[in-house]
Amino acid sequence: MTKQHESLQRPSLIFVLWMRGNTEFCCVKSTKINGTVGHPLTLQCPYPSQHRDNRKGNRPSTCLQQALITSYNKENGRFRLDDNKMLKKFTVNITSLRQDDSGSYLCGVQRNFDLDVFSAVELKFCCVKSTKINGTVGHPLTLQCPYPSQYRDNRKFLCKGDHRNNCTDMLKNQSRFTLQNASSDTFVVMISKLEVADAGTYWCGSDSQWRVGNYTKIQLSGMLNTFVYIIQ
Repeated sequence: MTKQHESLQRPSLIFVLWMRGNTEFCCVKSTKINGTVGHPLTLQCPYPSQHRDNRKGNRPSTCLQQALITSYNKENGRFRLDDNKMLKKFTVNITSLRQDDSGSYLCGVQRNFDLDVFSAVELKFCCVKSTKINGTVGHPLTLQCPYPSQYRDNRKFLCKGDHRNNCTDMLKNQSRFTLQNASSDTFVVMISKLEVADAGTYWCGSDSQWRVGNYTKIQLSGMLNTFVYIIQ
């Protein structure tokens, strides 16, 4: 048997995105995890010990063609696969989550023409708490920003922009915006006089590391003289 033929016969660890979101066909352990849009995420795929020393091949098959990423092609855009044989698991790192990344993923080994599936991951985005408040152009509006109490001594911020890593500090640049500490775990921002240009996306909190759950996203939008903001 040639080395080329031998490499085609050995199994390949693969990571598959099951587009139909249906994992009932495989009797596997299913794990549910939450992620946040714009944040990195690591998916854990432990595998049976008998696959620890498997050589990763590149045999073409329908399954491999549908795979999101494989151990043969370890990088695919925002996705990267790393195999840790000592811990008997491989991980897939996603650099920046998008809304369309949610769904069911399968972890498995390609054995010639057969797929040995051993785990499934259900990726969902964290539950969104929505609160609506009405405001009128020319009138004041109050925005509430909860934060973990351990960060009460940190500098509070409210910035505006579509992305939190590139937004304008409204407390430094707008005299109409003033901050008040409402309690040990909430501060409020008073907008003295709403303007049409105030519509947009805001981010507020007191954790400069932007850890999940430590900041609030506010979408301020409106029609005519009415504004609505939604807290995520």
